[in-house]
Amino acid sequence: MAKTLPDQIADLLIAFIFTGELRAGDKLPPENQLAELLSVDRTSLRMALRTLGRMNAVHSVQGSGIRVCDMYQDMGLDFLDNLYRIPELELGGEFLLSGLELFNRAIPTAVKLALEKRRRAEQAGEDIPSDNRLLAMVQTMYEGVEQGLETAALARMEVEIIEALMAATGNQVLQASTNSSRRIRLLLTEKLFELIDVKKHLSFQVGMLMRARKVGDDFGPLIDEYLEYIETLTQPLYEHLRSIPEKPRLASSPLKNGRNIRSWQQVLAGPDAPPERMPLVKPIL
Repeated sequence: MAKTLPDQIADLLIAFIFTGELRAGDKLPPENQLAELLSVDRTSLRMALRTLGRMNAVHSVQGSGIRVCDMYQDMGLDFLDNLYRIPELELGGEFLLSGLELFNRAIPTAVKLALEKRRRAEQAGEDIPSDNRLLAMVQTMYEGVEQGLETAALARMEVEIIEALMAATGNQVLQASTNSSRRIRLLLTEKLFELIDVKKHLSFQVGMLMRARKVGDDFGPLIDEYLEYIETLTQPLYEHLRSIPEKPRLASSPLKNGRNIRSWQQVLAGPDAPPERMPLVKPIL
C-alpha cells in the first residue's frame, strides 16, 4: 500500500536523523518555510512532525522552534520500527552488525525464558501447546526447502518461528522488541540463507527442540550450546556485513514528489535550485 504524503515526509526526516544529516540539537526551519523547501503542503508537514514528536525524534522548544532530539538518548522502539519500514534507506554495515549481535544473544535468552515457563507449566500440570506448534512450523519450513521455495519465503518462515519462540516466553517487552525489528530480521535472515545450508540448519533446530522437551532443570549447557551454534552459523553473515559500506545511505528519496531529495542540503537549497547530481547506488544487502 502506497504511503501517505505525511508518512513520506516523516520517512525522509527519519532517514536524515539516522544518517546524521540532522543531528541532535539541530533546529528545523519554521513550518511554512520547511514546507516550501520540501515542496509539500503545510498540513501534511505538520502531521509528519507530529509523528516524529510522538517518537521523540523532534521536540518543540518555546521561543526556539523545533529541534532534533538525540537518537541514542531520546528515541526508542517506535523510532526503530519506523526506520525499518523505509525501503529506500540502506541501514549500513555498522548498524546491521550491531543488530545481528543483539539477535544472536536474544534467541538463546528467549529459549531460556521459554524453558523456564515450560517448567512452571509442567509443575502446574498445564498443557504446553507451544512445543507442538514450533515443531510443526519447523516441519513446514523443512517441506518448503524440499519443494525448492525461494530464499525470501524460507526467511519469512524462519522469522515466524523465532517470533513463535519469543511468544512462548510470555515476555511482552521481548515480544514487542521482536515485532519492532521484524523487517531487519527478515533482511538478515534472507541474506544468511543465501550463505548457509538451510536444510542442515533445520535439522539442528529439530534436534534442539526435541532435546529441550526432555531437558531437566539444568538447561544451562543446552543454552550455551545453542549460543555457540548461532554464533558459528552466522559467521558468513558477519563476514558479509563487514564487507559492505559501514554507514547508512539513501538509495532514493522516500518523498515521492519528483525531486528525489536524498540530502538535507538539497532541502535547504530549495525547489528552485539546480538538481544535485547524486551518484547511482546499488542495494548493499
